[in-house]
Amino acid sequence: MGFLKKIVKLILKVIAAVALLLGLLYGGFHLWEYSTGGKYIDYLQENSETIPLTQKFSFEKLDKDLIDNQLVLVGEIHGFEEPQKFDYELFKHLNDKHNFKQYYAELDFVQAVLLNKYLENGDENLLKDILQKWVVVQARNNKDYYDKYRKFQEYYKQLPENKKFKFIGVDKIQDLNLTSAFLNSLMPSPSPTIENLTEVEVLLEQINILDSIYKNSSDTLFLLSQIKTNVNYLSEKLNREKVMFKNFYTLYNRSNKSKAYGFFGLYHVFQFQVNGQKPFASQIRSSDLGLENKILSINFLMVDSYMVMPSNQLPEFMRDSSSYTKMPISSDVMLFMYIYGIKDFKRMTPENHKSLIKMNGQNSPYSNTSRMNKTIQLLPVAEKFEFNEKGKPYVQYTVFVRNSDWAEPENN
Repeated sequence: MGFLKKIVKLILKVIAAVALLLGLLYGGFHLWEYSTGGKYIDYLQENSETIPLTQKFSFEKLDKDLIDNQLVLVGEIHGFEEPQKFDYELFKHLNDKHNFKQYYAELDFVQAVLLNKYLENGDENLLKDILQKWVVVQARNNKDYYDKYRKFQEYYKQLPENKKFKFIGVDKIQDLNLTSAFLNSLMPSPSPTIENLTEVEVLLEQINILDSIYKNSSDTLFLLSQIKTNVNYLSEKLNREKVMFKNFYTLYNRSNKSKAYGFFGLYHVFQFQVNGQKPFASQIRSSDLGLENKILSINFLMVDSYMVMPSNQLPEFMRDSSSYTKMPISSDVMLFMYIYGIKDFKRMTPENHKSLIKMNGQNSPYSNTSRMNKTIQLLPVAEKFEFNEKGKPYVQYTVFVRNSDWAEPENN
């Protein structure tokens, strides 16, 4: 019995020693991060616009960079309120002040074509059809995402013809039924009956019929060709990032390389390798489109904020009792996701504020450091980004947000 007590005491001492060591390491890390943060905070304060969440950015710093750049790409973290506000406000600014009229979106080609029809007619049922199977699952049945497009439609209606803009979809086909219905709408009445074929085969047969009907209409033939190309991408199981790049390559060239804007998920806008792969923006940068040094990538960082997630996509212990879960998310929680250097951003941005920060300003201390390029994650419950090309300008601007609300579901 006495031997057993000794063993128990020894185990408890070992546990206490390990806990003490971990505590010292944890405290030492944060002390080191804090003590070395001075020059980074000085830089951030000199190169940022910091405002309350209720206000709008002036975009003065960005305006100066637009002179020498051709493509602006924003990478949101899906499911938050603030990126939706920023998307609308930035594109409106670009259209008003810099004549941007091309909006590249994380939509498939037909979804974007129909979204342009929505800009013209404001049909709410059409908007619901477009977003019903959107790849951004947090945006389906979501008030903030829907309201953003409603605001775009209101803005579009009051523009003169020479300022009208359009959405351009570069994603892989997300809704086969929507694509088929769109092709069917181009058919003469009554539509030919197509039976005993797979969904993909039906699409190809529809396109073949329409090619002969519209053989003298170059615009419709291009539209059909673009849809057919993407149907073939499905059959070939082409990597989604490659599909997005190939579509952008074709459509950007067709636009005569006009100044363009894009709003995508965060990963897609990084300009160098992540997790050993080349994101969408990285493929654009290294292509022959002439955009190597003409892309402004803008990423989002969120702390002390809330994200919406469909409850059925979460482990049971993380779910709310309703259809959608309001998840607390912060990039400074070492257990789940800690970005080295994030505390510098928190020290210069008050609560309920947001900062638009130029990351590649003169004498930027971020040009050759692992700060903001290294992620610590003790529990692998969220996607982790490893930046493989240290010191490279993955983004030119960061939007740092404290206390964003979730993107609110329409029905919960």
